[in-house]
Amino acid sequence: MSTSSSEPGYTREQLRLFRRLVRSFYLRMYLVEAPTEVDPRAARRFRRRLVRAGRRVTPQQVGLMLRGGGWREMTMGAWFALAVPADDVRGAVLEAWSAVGRHAAGPLTSASVLVIGPDAIPAMRSFVARSDGYDDPGTAEYVSAAIAHLGGSPPSAPNPAMQASFEESLDIAAELRSDFLARRRTRRIWTMGS
Repeated sequence: MSTSSSEPGYTREQLRLFRRLVRSFYLRMYLVEAPTEVDPRAARRFRRRLVRAGRRVTPQQVGLMLRGGGWREMTMGAWFALAVPADDVRGAVLEAWSAVGRHAAGPLTSASVLVIGPDAIPAMRSFVARSDGYDDPGTAEYVSAAIAHLGGSPPSAPNPAMQASFEESLDIAAELRSDFLARRRTRRIWTMGS
């Protein structure tokens, strides 16, 4: 992602936001997504850094990332959607399904399950039915696993390995959401006491 101030389509505010919350994190999200497959200390340090950044993210910023146009912005918008009150970003997360590509579909799937719940099923089904949803059969199966998890009927049944992969990813996303929200509560209590 280029971040020159003359990049077409982005405001200065968006460029600053993307520099701070997208470029700083998207390449290393594997440390959160698969912590057992990497150096555990590096994963913990990165997660603490991500959670610290999430304490100041606003719902408006999440919306800007989800509408940012690129998979990197959408990926981090989905992750940071877990850091703010669900009611404040539900619409932006749901709207993102109309433009998401396969690279950002995984994080958006986890965010949708946790932020929106069963109301996300129609948007997920539409994604799987889109021709580009099948560009990567693994992505379509992953989203189908989420649909099944939410009690819906997926367009195609995910295989058990993909279902297990989705459940593992959802557990990680739920833990991250819990960390984000705990950090926000701590910050709120600390600023109220000052």
